[in-house]
This record gives sequence, structure tokens and C-alpha cells, in this order.
Amino acid sequence: MAFHKTSRSIWQYLSPMHRFQLPRTANQCRGMSFNTQRTAYTRFSSGGGSQNPRGPWSDPRIKMATVVGGFGLIYYVSHLEQVPITGRWRFMNTSPKLEAKVGEMTRQSLYHEFQGSILPPNHPLSRHVRRVVSRGLHASNLGILRGEAQPALSPFGVRSDFEGDTWNPDVDFGAAADPGPSYGPSKEWDVIVVNDPKMINAMASPGIITVFTGILPICQDEDGLAAVLSHEIGHVVARHIAERLSSQTISLGILFILSTLGIDMHLSSALQTYLLELPNSRTQEREADLIGLRLMSRACYNPDSAPAMFTRLGQVEAKLGKAGLDFFQTHPSSESRVKLLQEALPQGYAILAANPNCEQVRNEMQAFRESAHTIKIDRSGIHLQ
Repeated sequence: MAFHKTSRSIWQYLSPMHRFQLPRTANQCRGMSFNTQRTAYTRFSSGGGSQNPRGPWSDPRIKMATVVGGFGLIYYVSHLEQVPITGRWRFMNTSPKLEAKVGEMTRQSLYHEFQGSILPPNHPLSRHVRRVVSRGLHASNLGILRGEAQPALSPFGVRSDFEGDTWNPDVDFGAAADPGPSYGPSKEWDVIVVNDPKMINAMASPGIITVFTGILPICQDEDGLAAVLSHEIGHVVARHIAERLSSQTISLGILFILSTLGIDMHLSSALQTYLLELPNSRTQEREADLIGLRLMSRACYNPDSAPAMFTRLGQVEAKLGKAGLDFFQTHPSSESRVKLLQEALPQGYAILAANPNCEQVRNEMQAFRESAHTIKIDRSGIHLQ
């Protein structure tokens, strides 16, 4: 029969595990139960997954990052300040007292690290460096050398009125605007001259200035050395060290938020370096260049020596193969710094013209150069000629 043939055709497609015996008697039928409930089907979205009705805010990581970011933003805004000389806004939560303590720790560390290579204070090169430092500090009332007598205040800078209150008639020219633990008329500074002809470097922290002899041939004379040292002192005046310490708070906050969101830490570190640390460092260097130009001009040094010195430094960098893109460097290129300083030269000459003592000082410096011995530095050592 046709029906029988159809049944057999269906049967042959069933595997042994699907085959079953039909009931043959009424008793067997009574023992069987039938489930008439229809099978429920789950409808999926077009994306292939179920949607969370509460949205992304149900993720505790996003909640945590949002809360931390909100409080961090309030803290950040409440600690913004402007750099007095350039007007740049920055985050600052490091006190001047802590900054001064960091300077003292740096001084002790430098003495320990370079012991045996530090020239004595009476060495000709030490006297050369100390003379430039002393003139620059006195001219802007930034302090005195350690062991040096308290000098009279310069024609500009901090004074006292009839009621005993201090005031600063020409802070725009770069004098100490807010004397404190980091710098001021009574702040003591130490000078370290390290005998290392291969090291082309100089640096400054609150209360300590370090010069390596390798940079002196590039400076050539007092004016060139004044350009370098005024730049380094400019970092202290602008409180760049305290700013860098404060920026660590921002960095830690950003890294915490990114790690909370599950972003790769190596990527986070790279973003922090190239988008936050390096640009800020280059900005601080340009600020120190401009502040240093004002400081050296107040000390009656030739402001044109600043771009000339950085031109020579750029030539040395080119020979050493250190020239490269600004984006990957902590310092701007020498070419960009020279251009910036040349554009700011009118400020320096205006400061020179405003100081009635500069003509006499320049004459005295020229007379000193004519009578002083020539010092030659090479790899074999230091020589007087």
C-alpha cells in the first residue's frame, strides 16, 4: 500500500537511537503520557546577542572611571595657576617648601655622585662660573652664593616702602616676584663645577647649580655662560621642578582611569609620554629660554649671546647626530630656540637700556677679559695660557 511505503521511507532515515516501538495494546497506551506544551523559542537581535536593558552604565568599571574622573577634574581645576612671566596656565599642587627640600636632596645627591670630580671653589674655572652665577643672582635678587656676604639689593627688584612692606617695581623684567624657600634675596645657592670635558650639560635646582666643564668651550665667554646659566635658573624661577612633580599626580590619575577601563598599560604609557610629558617639557624649555634672556639682560650681559650660544650648541648636536624631530625630544631643536630668542631680543635690549649701571658693568667686564688668562679645555685636561 501507498501508506505502508511512505512509513517505511520515513523509518529508514531514523538512526537507531531515534527508533522506538509503537504501543500495541490499550494498557500500553494508558501508561504513556503526552506533553502538549508548545516549545518556546527565544528571539535574538540582529546583532546576534542579547541587549543589556541598563546600558553601559551597568559596567562597574565605567562607573568607577567616571567617578574618579569627575573628582579628578574638580581637583585639577582648583589647582590651576598662571606662570607669572609668560601667563601660561598649569596644574600645581607642590608647595615651595617641598620644592626647596627636593633641591636640598638634589644638592646632597650631586656631591655624592660626583665626588672626586668636583673642582675646588678657588679653581679658575670654578671662579669663572661662580662669578657669572653671583652676578645673575644679585641682579634679580634671587639669592647669594653659599658663604658669600649679603649684598646690597640691585637697582631693580624687591624693595621696602616707608611702612616696611616689600614691593617689586619691575617684576615684568624678571626679578623675583614671590620670594620664598626656592629663591629670594636671602636664599643661599651652591655651585658645583664637575671636571668632565665629555659632558656637555648644566642644570639647576632650588639652591644648587651644576656645570660640567664640557659645556664651557661652547659658551666661549662669560656672556655665553650667562645664557646657559640664566636658562637653568629660569627653570627655578618658573618653578618647573614643582610643576613636574605636580604633573605626576595627573599621570597617575590618567593611568588609573585607563587601567580601570582595561586599556593596555603599554599604550597608556606611550600616550602619556608623547602627548603629555614631552610637549610640556618642550614648553618649559621655551619658557626658561625667555626668562633666561631677561635674567641675563638684567645682569648686564649681552642678550644677543643667547641665540649665538644655541647656534653653536646646534652645530655640536649636528656633529654628534643628536638632531631630530621635536616631537620625540624633551628639548626643542636648537634652530627653533634660536628663532624664538632672536624674536625676543628687543625685550633684552630694553632691559639693558633701563638699567643705568649696565654701561659701567660692561666696561668692567671688558677690562677683566683683557687682563685675564685664557683657559683652554681639551680631553687632556684644563690649561692656562
